[in-house]
Amino acid sequence: MKGKNRRFAGYRLEEIWADPDEIRGTVEKMEMNYPGNGGKVFVIVEGPYDLEVYDRCFNRDSTILRIANSKENVRDVVADILAQSGEGDASHIIGIIDSDFSLFTGSGIKGKNLFITDTHDLETMLIASPALDRVIEHVAAGAIQQSFSQRVQGDLRGADLRHSLTKAARYLGFAILVNNRRGLNITFKHINCKKRDNFARFIDAETLECNLSSLVGLIVEKNGDRGDAFIEALREEMGGSAGYYFEYPWHICRGHDLICILLRDLSYRYPPRSGGELRGRDLEALLRSYYRAEYFARTDLCDRIRAWEETVFGKGVEALFVRSVYNQVGKKSGRKGGHSGGRRSGGGPSV
Repeated sequence: MKGKNRRFAGYRLEEIWADPDEIRGTVEKMEMNYPGNGGKVFVIVEGPYDLEVYDRCFNRDSTILRIANSKENVRDVVADILAQSGEGDASHIIGIIDSDFSLFTGSGIKGKNLFITDTHDLETMLIASPALDRVIEHVAAGAIQQSFSQRVQGDLRGADLRHSLTKAARYLGFAILVNNRRGLNITFKHINCKKRDNFARFIDAETLECNLSSLVGLIVEKNGDRGDAFIEALREEMGGSAGYYFEYPWHICRGHDLICILLRDLSYRYPPRSGGELRGRDLEALLRSYYRAEYFARTDLCDRIRAWEETVFGKGVEALFVRSVYNQVGKKSGRKGGHSGGRRSGGGPSV
């Protein structure tokens, strides 16, 4: 990693960077001091925001979290350590990566000791969890009294807020998937809510409905001659397989798009008393801060890592996670069908 004392998301990057040489050296020392794979397990994640969330789920006494800065880097670091250290040291490192569109493409998820999120990415995982409920309570507590129309919109959405969010964001996610599949080289970078809320051009703040024509117009706006080919490809795909992809809203939708749409909803329904403005990065930070280890324990991702732990270290071993995760896992195992997978249109707790 270039540079020193760089900070991101509150971390000094040189302290949390996944350096293969450093990891390999630590693994070798652990093998010397703790023969028989008794040392700590490295958990490699994509970025500082992932580390911020997963850090409260894993036991610091038995794990060391590091970031690799991309899905590809996580995969490469884990593969490199396993290749250099030998299969006997496979218990010393795992990687967690975003699922992205892999449910539909089947790509980017293969590799020993790699685990993928239940939903598209970290942000969708947060929104699908009860962290969203807590964020709404937080925002509502600092808001001015709602108008009649604002209360009506809130009542209309009610427990279906997550459904409204994913229904609105699915078209943009599908457009990106079509572009990736067709290799059309379309850019979507201008569609965000960082400096200017471009989502206002196709998402209605009151209803959270998506105007598909406006969305397509915004997409082709900065794509020149490639726009016509994209429109034709999108029209073909929408008339064919879109229904199948829309059955998996937590995979077709990108987390940052959901954040932008949620930001529109909260800004409309809960104007802050301070007169300030809720920004996308503030909303993301709130979701991360309100996420709890107990929520992670309800995911398939946790179940898969837990199964790996018992396979490698023995049945009944509880070392990787914090105690609250194991407590929740125990409760979950006592219930039939209890899980927060969020695979199809329901998915996730209600709001």
